Amino acid sequence: MNSTGGSARQKGGNMNNRKNLVLTALLLASAGVMTAGDVWARRVSVGVGVHSGGSFFSLGVNSGGRHGHRPPVRFRRPFHPPPVVCAPPVVCAPAVLTAGRWIEREERVWIEGCWLESVDACGRRCKIWRPGRWEIRRVREWVY
Repeated sequence: MNSTGGSARQKGGNMNNRKNLVLTALLLASAGVMTAGDVWARRVSVGVGVHSGGSFFSLGVNSGGRHGHRPPVRFRRPFHPPPVVCAPPVVCAPAVLTAGRWIEREERVWIEGCWLESVDACGRRCKIWRPGRWEIRRVREWVY
């Protein structure tokens, strides 16, 4: 017993138990990481920091160090562009008309009267009125 009436405790006993527990947990975790297999060990890394003087403990886990993780190439789905849909081509066949024939016919056409410029025997320019008249013209038509 001490002078305050309590039992005497050993200095640092509780802290030593805590350090031993942490070290044991770290050893078990590192053993688990080592036995986890090749695939998991390539993707995960574990870091441990222990400081004995000021009760400092640090544990870090890294999942491969890649930001924006993408699965390996073998897991990606291949890109297939959407199918191109085109309208069928427009087929325009020429019209073949075999039932029909050409005919020529005459028709009367009115020609309006007009002024004609001419030069007389003395070299002067003069205008002469030519009156309107009927002309006969030939017209060719296709008849079915």
